[in-house]
Amino acid sequence: MLNLKELDDARQRWRVGHHLFFTYVQSLIMIGNKLQAELDAGNMLAAEREIERATQLLWGSAVAFKLAGSFSQAAYDGYVRPNMFESSEGFSGMWSHDHDYLVKTVLRKLKPTFQNPPAELLPAIQKFRQAFAIMYDSHKFVCEKFEGSEPSLLMGPDAQKSAADMIDTFKRNRLLTLGVR
Repeated sequence: MLNLKELDDARQRWRVGHHLFFTYVQSLIMIGNKLQAELDAGNMLAAEREIERATQLLWGSAVAFKLAGSFSQAAYDGYVRPNMFESSEGFSGMWSHDHDYLVKTVLRKLKPTFQNPPAELLPAIQKFRQAFAIMYDSHKFVCEKFEGSEPSLLMGPDAQKSAADMIDTFKRNRLLTLGVR
């Protein structure tokens, strides 16, 4: 039987982890736009600093995912998941307009730079790619911990892929955008 303190702790961790993640998403949008402006101006030193800032935010996002999932399966099953479902059938961070804008606009605009980086930016871009991959691995960790081989709420009960498998698909697609083959 879960006690009220354990449920409240799970709720807090889930909420704070997601609030942090969405703050990181908004920050990555601003940094991505600044990065594009620096690239357009030919200012490679400033562009490198923006990539380094974005990399730090990705590391923070990875930690936010771990924080969001740092409670028991019982608390997830008994409190977190039912409340996600009540708030929105098919609950998903992918429904966030900010997340959508980051992926479909900001990253796509930067795609040519990441796929064919200037030599002076390559070390920073490689670190960014690594942090990006680990951030996805942290998200997958949470999915596997709580959902196992089950589909996410976004996909519904008839889905052919597990939530973790979908995270792998998203990771692979995003890394292709970033020039990782």
